[in-house]
Amino acid sequence: MKTISLAIDGLPYELTRLRTGGVYWIACADAAHADLFAAGVLAGSAELPLAVVGALGRSPAPMVAPLAAEQGPARIRLYEATVADLPSAVRALPIDLARCAAARGTLCVVQVPAAALENLEGAHLARWCGQLHDWAAAGGHCVLLLCHGEVATLAPRLLPLNRLCAGVAQLYPHRGALQYLVHYWSNAEGVFAHRDFESEWRGFHLHVMADGDGLMAAVLAQEGGDRFLYLAQAQALEGAPPFSPAWRLFDNWSALMAGALQAQAATVVLSIDENADVDALTRIVFHLRSERGNGLKLVVREMQPCLRYADERLLLESGASLVAPSSLPLARFLTLLETIQGQVWQGRLPQDPERLIRLHRPPDVGGIVTPVQFRQLAGELLDQGEGVVESAVLVLQPVAGVSPVQALQQLQMRRRGDFACMHAGQVWLFLFACRSDGIERALGNLFRLPWRELFDGYQRLVGHDVAAMGASEGGVAPPQPRQVPVMAPVAQAPSWTAPRPIRLGGER
Repeated sequence: MKTISLAIDGLPYELTRLRTGGVYWIACADAAHADLFAAGVLAGSAELPLAVVGALGRSPAPMVAPLAAEQGPARIRLYEATVADLPSAVRALPIDLARCAAARGTLCVVQVPAAALENLEGAHLARWCGQLHDWAAAGGHCVLLLCHGEVATLAPRLLPLNRLCAGVAQLYPHRGALQYLVHYWSNAEGVFAHRDFESEWRGFHLHVMADGDGLMAAVLAQEGGDRFLYLAQAQALEGAPPFSPAWRLFDNWSALMAGALQAQAATVVLSIDENADVDALTRIVFHLRSERGNGLKLVVREMQPCLRYADERLLLESGASLVAPSSLPLARFLTLLETIQGQVWQGRLPQDPERLIRLHRPPDVGGIVTPVQFRQLAGELLDQGEGVVESAVLVLQPVAGVSPVQALQQLQMRRRGDFACMHAGQVWLFLFACRSDGIERALGNLFRLPWRELFDGYQRLVGHDVAAMGASEGGVAPPQPRQVPVMAPVAQAPSWTAPRPIRLGGER
């Protein structure tokens, strides 16, 4: 049998050759790409005496229509199965090819819709591929199967069958370009895997634009054949059914984790709706990232507003690729998932997730404290944070006519880790896990009255400013900070704000 090559210009030589006795798969996004692929292979096989061109569920004519009279093998036999006959035609394909082909050395190019292969799972798919492999090997034939449609699940099912399938590749659109991905390819030149190329059609020839750069090569080195699969909690899709066979839904974290531990580069979507679950979810994300590597796309979707800045940072530093806020509609969320495809996690996992969790957790103290306590607590938190969480130390100057005591009376602190004091006629605030862009929003939530009516403005301080803070000797001494449970309010009103009964008039 003469040498058979894929009609892909610019592709490395070793990735274009097909060997006799081999069964090759190329998955295409749609039938039009499969038609062009078939025409290119046939045009480059002019030295062959016979080729069988078949299509299941549609006519094979579009595969040979682009060929000129002098192009292609000397003879081409067309084979077609109607949509109604798809299930039986798939099962009978090894027998039908044997009937159409010559005794030896026939090229068989067959289009198979992905939907027709859905019922071939596990042992059934292996047995079917084995029949094609045995027939091709015995007669020195070459079989090229062009699968089209929803093909995201095809490669993960074929990769374990590498002894029966000589090669698996995929042609798919990605961010406005057409990518040709070689999952693996074997021929007389050797065995090759994980190569991705940007390409474009020029007539019925696929032209490779450029090989991937170093980053792309690094990404593909860690990615597996399941890179197009989505493993998601059902809650994350708001009750919607699976959008395609590429989506697999799970009821809870445990079930999802069992499936994700078998993945290499799939997109794993976890949901969260309670802040109390952040630590547990962090441990799950850390475990998946450490066990399955950087190719896995780990996405956390917030279903109810429950994540603070520190929680998002904690999840991202524990291995999450993306944290989606609750304000994001489902349609926009799905679009966001597309943007992380082809990416690899670039972070560095800590040795112990528990230490990272502790650094992101606020201290069990809050409310109004003395200047001495403020200096001590703020200094310790700034020193121990190691830059993991960005906190804010603020000094606010009350406007004329408003005393610091009156300003503090308008303060309502609900979060652990937030505390305040009076010092030098000013109000000092420590806001745990508060970014620069969130300071004014936080101030709006902390004071009952608009904070701009109480203060002339604020100044942000750093660690040495806190260390230089002197203890206040005068003024009203606020109560001691107290330990608070997780869900308890953190602020305790000073004694001078507590209501006292006042008797009016004389005794009766």
